Amino acid sequence: MAIKHLSFNLLILYSFIIHTNANASDCIYNIYVQTGNIPYAATSSNITIFLSDATKAEFPVVNLQNWGLMGSAHHYFRPGEVDLFSRKGPCLRAPICGITIVLDGFDSWYCDDIEITIVGFGKSCSQKHFVVKKWLDVNAGTAVIVQDECFIDNVPGSISFRSGY
Repeated sequence: MAIKHLSFNLLILYSFIIHTNANASDCIYNIYVQTGNIPYAATSSNITIFLSDATKAEFPVVNLQNWGLMGSAHHYFRPGEVDLFSRKGPCLRAPICGITIVLDGFDSWYCDDIEITIVGFGKSCSQKHFVVKKWLDVNAGTAVIVQDECFIDNVPGSISFRSGY
């Protein structure tokens, strides 16, 4: 618990440092990724995540490991581990509500959870926890996972039309 608290404090400090060099339209993307605590869950492949909002705006996080805050000697995406990633980029138009996870490599990976926090100057903080609990496997043809939890009513000022009753 103390490590998670320390990581959170370092994340906040890192966000403020990055923000001092950011444009007013930039946001800080903080991403926690938990690999499943099961045999063979680890991967050394590249992982790319596309973040999306209800307006269908998208922000790509290409090769997530390049965003890593755990140090150059850290081995990312190991069983049972939570890894932290962060960087600045253009803000999405609405709160994040969807992700696409792509495994680009030669092996498989079991993704347990992904939590994303987005902060920006003069903008509301957006946080979303995705419970993934799925294998991505290049050899099995399942190297992409899409989790779309977006509804049109997530967009301020929009009217929601849902059917299915």
